[in-house]
Amino acid sequence: MYVQEFKLYENIFIETNIQSPNYDGVIVILYPQEMNVGLPRHIESFIDNISKLDKHIHKTQTVWNCDYVSGSRLVRLVLTPINKVTPYHDVSVIREAAKKGMNRALDAGMKKPLFVIKNVVNFPDGQLVGILGALEALYVPLQIREHKETKNFIHIGFHSDEVTSDAFERVVRNALALERSRIFARDIAGSDPERMAPAKIVEYVKHSFACDTNITINVIDNLETIAKEYPLLAAVSRAANNIERHQCRVVEILYNSSNPSRVTETLMLVGKGVTYDTGGSDVKISGKMAGMSRDKSGAAAVAGFMKACSILKPPHLKVIGVLCLCRNSIGEDAYVSDELLLSRSGKTVRVTNTDAEGRLAMADSVFKCAELAANELNPHIYTIATLTGHAAACYGRYTAAMDNHSAKATNHSTKLQFSGSRMAEGIEISVVRAEDLAVNMGKCKGDDLVQYDTDAKSRNHQLAAGFLIKVGGLEENNIKYTHLDIAGGAGSPPDEPTAVPILTLCHAHKVLI
Repeated sequence: MYVQEFKLYENIFIETNIQSPNYDGVIVILYPQEMNVGLPRHIESFIDNISKLDKHIHKTQTVWNCDYVSGSRLVRLVLTPINKVTPYHDVSVIREAAKKGMNRALDAGMKKPLFVIKNVVNFPDGQLVGILGALEALYVPLQIREHKETKNFIHIGFHSDEVTSDAFERVVRNALALERSRIFARDIAGSDPERMAPAKIVEYVKHSFACDTNITINVIDNLETIAKEYPLLAAVSRAANNIERHQCRVVEILYNSSNPSRVTETLMLVGKGVTYDTGGSDVKISGKMAGMSRDKSGAAAVAGFMKACSILKPPHLKVIGVLCLCRNSIGEDAYVSDELLLSRSGKTVRVTNTDAEGRLAMADSVFKCAELAANELNPHIYTIATLTGHAAACYGRYTAAMDNHSAKATNHSTKLQFSGSRMAEGIEISVVRAEDLAVNMGKCKGDDLVQYDTDAKSRNHQLAAGFLIKVGGLEENNIKYTHLDIAGGAGSPPDEPTAVPILTLCHAHKVLI
């Protein structure tokens, strides 16, 4: 299995000499003049001269031959402009410019680019985000890598200043760790529903963590056990369980600090891992089934965050990640609307739309986490899921964050929004209100809850959070809980998965070194 990795001082270098002969091209981000971001002295005058020749360099990516940047050799200089920065822009302008610049360099045939990434006062994490943007452009999907070994670069240099600094090396090390984590998540989220069927995800997760001594993995794959302990997940997976390779799994990944006495917070993350969502008996129509292999992006993000923890080793965290893996299939044994299911919490749930399967897939794991949280230090439960089209309709490509009353008391989603703005992952805050819980109450005798209120005309992503709060036993107890609906932010084909919200979580919970 060809693993795409970046390793400092093997294929990634910190370069202080803009004229080093070890590179076949230089990538420079051009910032608006009012930002006063200086350029390396060897090329500033060159850019001043060519800007008189062609003002277009400040509008789109251009490639120039330049003998100022590599000693005696003539190399290509890629200029990638940021056209405008207003008070409404965030650091994503740097990410996009860096990604476009790297793509343009690859298109020009560069295999050993040197990327100039300057510190920008406006954006405190701009260097980190810029490096991540450049590395993101180099991602090769897993199934292409497995088909043939594909290397789109030989080595890369990152240049900040003419002297090496510990601070910049730390930025680069953080970027490489985060990108390794995002590659892991993208591989799971972006691969097709057969390559990443539940059992294949388990295999890939075990392989990825095989050398990580701070990670423990527990796989629950016995169907009788799942039917007993995760009955709502079992219902969703019922039709798929007839096919061995599609059978559901619950994967529990535990990260333990090397110094348990330093742990101050326990994170418990539950990810939706629906490897393919046909809609079930409420089958998706009008071509809306295409792209539904991305419905495992929540579980992929949880796995990616666990990978970041395993690499960066935050001493203050204990982390439990749960991947709820299943396939929502059509068949003679499929679960259907009107069924009355008994959840792990003891509450009955009336099925009303089999295409609202994600909340059922996670519900029993959320309740289990709530049970475990009673014995953990400062616990915080998350659910991460491509859960509702409504979240995407409301917020486009941004993530919707929703707190229960305990998390809201600490302004947690506001902290996530701040971290997202620093890391170029947009977070929008949605408030869970009393009606979002009440709308999930059963309508018929014997129903404690309905899976989804089919009469609801609005607030669909909030009422989904309300369902998880109620079925998970998080309505009144004092356990912090945050639901992240990443339906708009996970990325849709033909775009690659974005691996949100790994960067936000790493920043908010101080995983970075």
